[in-house]
Amino acid sequence: MMLRSFRARSLHSRLLLLLFLPVTVVLAISVVADYRTAVHLSNDSYDQVLLGMATALASRLERDADDAPLELDLPAAAEAVLRADRVDAVRYQVVMQDGRMIAGDKALSVISLRPAPDEHRFGDVQIGGTPMRFVALGHAGPGGRATVVVAQTLRRRQQVTGDILGAVIWPNVVLLTITVAVIYFGVRVGLRPLARLGGRIDARAQDDFGPLDEGMVPYETRPLVAAINRLMARVEAAGRAQQVFLSNAAHQLGTPLAGMQTQLELAEQDFPAAARDRLLRLRNAVAHLVHLTRQMLALARSAPEAHPAMPQATVDLAELVEGCASDALDAALRRDVELSFEPAEARIFGVAWLLHELLMNLIDNAIAYAPSGGHVVVRCGRQGEVAWLEVEDDGPGIAPDERERIFARFYRGRAAAPGGSGLGLAIAREVADRHRATIAVGEGAGGHGTRIRVSFPGVRDTS
Repeated sequence: MMLRSFRARSLHSRLLLLLFLPVTVVLAISVVADYRTAVHLSNDSYDQVLLGMATALASRLERDADDAPLELDLPAAAEAVLRADRVDAVRYQVVMQDGRMIAGDKALSVISLRPAPDEHRFGDVQIGGTPMRFVALGHAGPGGRATVVVAQTLRRRQQVTGDILGAVIWPNVVLLTITVAVIYFGVRVGLRPLARLGGRIDARAQDDFGPLDEGMVPYETRPLVAAINRLMARVEAAGRAQQVFLSNAAHQLGTPLAGMQTQLELAEQDFPAAARDRLLRLRNAVAHLVHLTRQMLALARSAPEAHPAMPQATVDLAELVEGCASDALDAALRRDVELSFEPAEARIFGVAWLLHELLMNLIDNAIAYAPSGGHVVVRCGRQGEVAWLEVEDDGPGIAPDERERIFARFYRGRAAAPGGSGLGLAIAREVADRHRATIAVGEGAGGHGTRIRVSFPGVRDTS
């Protein structure tokens, strides 16, 4: 579970963790090593001071006559200087080889070390419950052999040890902080090419499946970019194959259905009057099937997955309005609807046949809902960098609570006209999304009917 969680972390977090932990361990080892070294050097210095005291005492051992025993010639002033340390207590003892003490503190008699002449030994001892550090120095002279012991409490050593600990820890804490900051910002800067790569991919249009430039990315990410390019090539090839299939399906379905509709129209003249009503309903059902099939194929062809890399070109919206209005004129005459168009100068960059599907579905929808003797107006224009298409009718209108739901597939509103499929506005929304356009539904002139406007933002002058 922990390994899976680690693998699921972001690359940024993983790099920080993999760099921060070793650096922290190394700095911790460095702190311990520096502290131990500094304490060892400090203790060596204090031990040398103790040894110096013992050597000085040993140099004061002498005898009055050749047959006199050894004595410590230590004036009171010199002893006062020896014991004058304000922090640590200093004690000494001089012991002959036979164990007889000739000078110093009896409390040090617990120390039994007797080094050879001119040799010394260091050690630790408890005197009256107080820890002390001592040195035992062997001495040999005309008066015999003796051992000089000097002991000192550890308060100054402990203070110095605390100072050393602070002096070692704080620089390493500062160093660790600086190192972590450098690692953090270094990782962020080092991963910026990945963020830029992600931004370039995210900024692409949904139908742009061209290969990424492998020369513009870091060497380590080139296998990833190459894999992405191969994936996009496969997706584009699959989209083209689907487009071919849809085109073939449209042809294979459309031809027999149109032939069936024609045969029904011809057969109507040969049937008796009593059967013509059923034949009429059959012909209308076939006509509805033809319309539904055409719209379902148009919806499938307009979806991004049908052909993700569909070529785009400059489309003159004025010509598009005139052409679609002309194509829809017969349907308007059959419904006794006056169809007019108001073209204006406007061009966009898009897929011409998809925009034709969009506008034709809006016009068909308006004609279907317009009353007999009603009006449908098709317009286009441009305002600043926004080009637009608009279809307006004087039908019953669309309730505000339905204005978003009408673009759902197969949804038919409360005032839906008979014979529709509920796909026309869904196709219009798909095509608008392919062109990054927005569709707004509002009321017609005077608060009556419906006005649907498709806006194409960010349009540059393509003339």
